[in-house]
Amino acid sequence: MLASWKLALLLALGCKGGDDGGPHPTDDSAPETDDSADTAPETDDTADDTGTGLPVIPNLVFQTGFEPDTEHLYAEGTTAPCTDDLRGQDNSVSEKGHWEDDLEGGVFGQGHFCFGGGDRTQRQINLVPDPDDATNQVLHLWISEPAESVSDDDEVACNGEPPGARKARIQHTLQENPDLRQLDYRARIRLGDAYQIMVDEPHEITWMTIGEFWNNNTSEPYSFRVTLNLVKEAQADAPLVFGLKSDTQDDGVSSWEEVWEHVSDVPVPIGEWFILEVSITEGDESTGRVLVHVTTSDGTRHEVADISNWTHHPEDPAPDGFTDISTLKLYTSGVLMCTLKDMGIVLEAWWDDYAIGGAPAR
Repeated sequence: MLASWKLALLLALGCKGGDDGGPHPTDDSAPETDDSADTAPETDDTADDTGTGLPVIPNLVFQTGFEPDTEHLYAEGTTAPCTDDLRGQDNSVSEKGHWEDDLEGGVFGQGHFCFGGGDRTQRQINLVPDPDDATNQVLHLWISEPAESVSDDDEVACNGEPPGARKARIQHTLQENPDLRQLDYRARIRLGDAYQIMVDEPHEITWMTIGEFWNNNTSEPYSFRVTLNLVKEAQADAPLVFGLKSDTQDDGVSSWEEVWEHVSDVPVPIGEWFILEVSITEGDESTGRVLVHVTTSDGTRHEVADISNWTHHPEDPAPDGFTDISTLKLYTSGVLMCTLKDMGIVLEAWWDDYAIGGAPAR
């Protein structure tokens, strides 16, 4: 098994991909495993999506229902930014269900879960029973406070720090992807009560990321990202809707310049499972493309976006694919997270039936 040395490596590297590049701390904590959910495998999580009601993913590389023998590996006693991993073979799929042998080392590089800092009292991932079906095992992500410090002058979150001093993050990072020009993935997602609180309150939401795709990341020239967001107008009971945007960042500056943005009119389902499908093709303003669809619990498939525009930096003379991606992600501001904490609300979501495909070109 690769997991023991792999966790030591990710602790040493930190979260090199993602939004900030991140520090490179080291840690000698002993990894622990989470075998809390021992429920039976789902019978419908087959390798061939035909007959399951789930969309077929082209160029399929990996798929999982997060069922046994998926194993959660994590480290205690550390605030390193990347401390968790999933490993092993998901026995609910007939092929391409191994977290290391199938997902890593090909079109995708290395994968692990990153938090930007903090510890397991502030944020976790876990394998748990589905809140709607105890016989089904799913992946649970939750955040109770913004553990990632940007410029906070103490180690206590939500302690009167100014806006921008902290943020909250959980993300599965696939990094060092050697030549990923075409990305397709799908997942079933269920959002928790915090999202209904956001709808009820009269505040604008512009930063609630659930996916991010880098071409290139902030440690490289011609930094560029495509972000999949949940957004809301500054009005009580205004719906959360799906949004997309792309940005560039010049070397040596922290600000971002928007290239394009799209805000859909598709409401975000809350408290029930929905299917998210994403397809991104590397290209310029004519050949780049982003497709996003959402299927709600009644079986209706909604088009969130069909965008033809830049999916790499417009000035990049030699784009080299999506080097770092986060397809399983919760990421938001410290201000929003502290507001939820003051209300006693945890930001949480559940993920299931995840499948991802990639290729050098379609």
